Amino acid sequence: MKKNKYLNGILPTILINFSIGTVYCWTLFKEAIWTYTGFGKPVVEWCFSLAIFFLGMSAAFGGKIVEKDVKKSTLITFVMVTLGWIVTGVGIQFKSAFLTVLGFGVIQGIGVGFGYITPVKTMMLWLDKSKGFAAGISIAGFALAGLIANPMIVFFLDALPEVYHVFYLLTGIYAVALLVSYFLIHRPEMQEPAAEIQGSFNKREIIFSKKFILLWLVFFMNIVCGLALISQEKQIYRDITGGQIADAMVVLYCTVSVICNTLGRITMASLQDKLKRNHLPYYFMALMSLGICALAAFRARNLPETLLLMWIVNFFFGCGFGCLPNILHEHYGIRRLATVQGLMLSAWAVAGLAGNQFAMLIIGKFNLHVLYACLAGIYALQFGVLLIWDRVVRGRNAI
Repeated sequence: MKKNKYLNGILPTILINFSIGTVYCWTLFKEAIWTYTGFGKPVVEWCFSLAIFFLGMSAAFGGKIVEKDVKKSTLITFVMVTLGWIVTGVGIQFKSAFLTVLGFGVIQGIGVGFGYITPVKTMMLWLDKSKGFAAGISIAGFALAGLIANPMIVFFLDALPEVYHVFYLLTGIYAVALLVSYFLIHRPEMQEPAAEIQGSFNKREIIFSKKFILLWLVFFMNIVCGLALISQEKQIYRDITGGQIADAMVVLYCTVSVICNTLGRITMASLQDKLKRNHLPYYFMALMSLGICALAAFRARNLPETLLLMWIVNFFFGCGFGCLPNILHEHYGIRRLATVQGLMLSAWAVAGLAGNQFAMLIIGKFNLHVLYACLAGIYALQFGVLLIWDRVVRGRNAI
């Protein structure tokens, strides 16, 4: 059967991202896990932190596999994600902190890392004339998963006897979705520019270049700030309302955050197709995030102001991910895009450890307004590093 972009590009991309994007829904499980298992808060928080760490590291080291065989990387995603959900469910059922952290934090995290970088280059090749839009759509699927998963998880938590039953049910749902994507996904042949075919590719030279290091720092700081808020979102809503908020409203607000994240990925990445310089949306990202966090440090004393903060930061958090592939394409080409993107996602790994733990530390010792002020400071630093990176890529400094 003839391959086409809808059946062999867009559909498997949606299914893969639907299956892996639930990592950001962990906040909805936390209270149910605490109640059933009696685990201390650090155990549950480290599940999320380690999931993001292993996501980034598996993407960093798995880029070469994705370049060679997209079906193999999809199969790895299927095995590791489904195994991770099962092991997490077993860990919760038998109240084993070790298995819970191993399942969600390590095994599932590795699967999500492979799944994250598998569709991006495939979509950019299928939609060759609109690479920014293609990357945005692909990466938006990761955020969009939460839009479906948030209400689905809340429904399952209410309908099923124990929280571990939800993990077993989700294992089956995601196993089917990933297996279908494995059979469908196909990458079209690349039309490689001669310069890319003949050019050398040295990972060490790329990693230690000023251009890569500075962009890594910009990306890292955006993720630290985004995760600092996302990982604590449910608790922030409860704190700002003194606990006087219904669970249904928390789910609604978290869902709107997901929509904002998704829109940030699609709209800002699509904007790249109309710009001469693909990195310009990163300036909007740094300045808008800086402004809203600085304002929140003084003003976010009620729910509407807190929601504005969450939704704007989530929009530009999505922008950071959605615009990255096309920036890398501009500077490194399409031939090794998955490899370079994987290396860049090591920033996600480190930020996964830093963002969540940083937010817990600040909130535990101080308050939300101190957290917002710290985030504003990080965004200001991000803007400065972005200016230096721009100077480097324009050739005013030697790389």
